[in-house]
Amino acid sequence: MNNFKVDRTGSQRLVHLDLKGAPPRISYFEKILPFIKNIGATGILLEWEDTFPYTKDVIPIGSLSDHAQTSGAPYSMEEAKQILTIAAACDLIVIPLLQTFGHLEFVLKHENWRSLREVEEFPSSICPSKSGTIQLITSLLEQMIEFHPSIQYIHLGGDEVWHMGMCSICEKRIQTSQFGKSRLYLDHMSKIGHYVKENYPGLKIIVWDDMFRNIEVEILQEYPSCNFFELMIWNYLPSDSFHLNDGLWEKYNSVFSNLWIASAFKGATSSCQLIPVIKYHLSNHLAWLTELEKNSKKIGNLRGIALTGWSRFDHFATFCELLPCGIPSLCFCMATWISGGYSQDLEESVRKLLGSDCGTISYLESSTVCLPKTNPQPTFPGWQIFVGIEMLMNLRTRYKNLINSDQLQTWFNTWQVLNSFTNPMQIKSLLLVVIELLGEMSTVKEHLKKYMEEVFFNHTLEEFFGTLMVPVEHHLNQMKTDIERQLSLGGRAREHMNL
Repeated sequence: MNNFKVDRTGSQRLVHLDLKGAPPRISYFEKILPFIKNIGATGILLEWEDTFPYTKDVIPIGSLSDHAQTSGAPYSMEEAKQILTIAAACDLIVIPLLQTFGHLEFVLKHENWRSLREVEEFPSSICPSKSGTIQLITSLLEQMIEFHPSIQYIHLGGDEVWHMGMCSICEKRIQTSQFGKSRLYLDHMSKIGHYVKENYPGLKIIVWDDMFRNIEVEILQEYPSCNFFELMIWNYLPSDSFHLNDGLWEKYNSVFSNLWIASAFKGATSSCQLIPVIKYHLSNHLAWLTELEKNSKKIGNLRGIALTGWSRFDHFATFCELLPCGIPSLCFCMATWISGGYSQDLEESVRKLLGSDCGTISYLESSTVCLPKTNPQPTFPGWQIFVGIEMLMNLRTRYKNLINSDQLQTWFNTWQVLNSFTNPMQIKSLLLVVIELLGEMSTVKEHLKKYMEEVFFNHTLEEFFGTLMVPVEHHLNQMKTDIERQLSLGGRAREHMNL
């Protein structure tokens, strides 16, 4: 265990809720926010994206758009207010996160703002040089800030600007600037920062740090906005690959008055991961504890940590881990962070919190937490979905093993089916496996549908089943039909083949 102890009185512990994928119903917020508070969180970093109820000229971007209203996507104005009310009742501060440079697919996908793209064919990054950019960003910011009555911080995003300095206007600016893309980035973020400070002087501003990492300190010091930016340094890697640039702490402390760090409890491994690999995320938090202990004399004012839980890798990506599936990982990571290390006693206490006392530490090696299907049942919010996803993962593995099996490739490949040249003895056993998988798939689907309807909106269920279950069901049903037809033929001589 590390000797470093988190300052439990002055350190913030934020749980990041990424609403751009599978946003939960209000009834789930009523369960999960008290739970988050109970495990030690002091606030939530709320990434609304297109679930925010924007109005007026930017209404197409958010949850009040015609498309959102037709599909039943959240949130209404009243629902959004309810989330803030529940958080306040739990004594959790709410820090809204609004992307202002990169990751703006949810804005730039609309024809109204397509002209503001840095690269016309890609909707990820906005052009900082076009006249409508600042007007659009400040319009979004104004509504976001005004909506949160007790707001103390605003997170302006600013990370992973994949396309910058590529349009003709930006290229010209880069050529005439001694600092190139660095100045382009800092000019844009400074304009937004100054807008916030001029209109909301008491508001603190957080920005992701990755775009600042390779900017020389002398350049940063030329920008007064850096004096009121609070950088959130993110690294989601486990101990064996965790690394921060040499001199990073010294550079940041010479420019920025306050810093944050960000870890991950889910959504940082595979882009289509279904259940977090707890050992991976636990290792990430232990790496951060080691980093802070090692550099304790170099670190100035550290505000706290945000435990991020991404739901998609970008606006167009499929789901990664649903929030209920990330709760066990969140509990282990939060407990490790508060304790300043990991121990057997901590493991036991977290297991009791989750409502499960089975197994040993070995389950941390895999993506499952080894929760029992019988008593004692788990008790954390949404555990039934967790169990259902575990069953689905098992079924999908068996399905993949079947379609990649030697038996199918040898006696039931595409050529053989098309030419009706199959051995009934070999394919009859395949039919039994397919029928069994279809039956179990139906049972799991019924289970997940029942409990997911309680937590998520219909558009989430449609995407989830349409992505993970319907294609498998269709393929299995087609296989069943094909096998039954081949069995009815009873094995035929080659002269009957359709060559």
